[in-house]
Amino acid sequence: MIKKIILLIFIIFGLTNCGYTPMLSENNKIDFTIVNLELLGNKTINNFFEKKLNQYSNNANDKKYKILIYSDYKKINVAKDSTGNVTNLKLVSTIDVTYVLYGESKNQEKKISFSESIIIKKNDNTFEQNNYERNVLNNLSQLLLNKLVFHLSKEE
Repeated sequence: MIKKIILLIFIIFGLTNCGYTPMLSENNKIDFTIVNLELLGNKTINNFFEKKLNQYSNNANDKKYKILIYSDYKKINVAKDSTGNVTNLKLVSTIDVTYVLYGESKNQEKKISFSESIIIKKNDNTFEQNNYERNVLNNLSQLLLNKLVFHLSKEE
């Protein structure tokens, strides 16, 4: 019994003092400004990114970026039934980002790419299928945006 209590105390102290902090916690403030933003490719993804990235254009920070984003969205047939009708779709959303950090001596252009995908079942009702795909595309775009913002905030 005493061994269990001592083990429990060591586990509690070990877990509370391990130094874990979430990656997107308040300690990791967003400290960059987007000076120029160009969007090419899929209009739905571009509209989403334009709305969300506007909040980073009014900051007064030292890190200033010029960003070009090319977005792409694909629906790929993954599975078919015995009659040849599509039953599963793979939705793939990709962004290719080219950015320049102003203030560097060289203003070197850097490129990075992010991609997210999901496999969904195809619905027979076209209206419901389109709404579901639109919701999934918004969620994939949010994931891509989070990756981009995290990468730009950690860039040195």
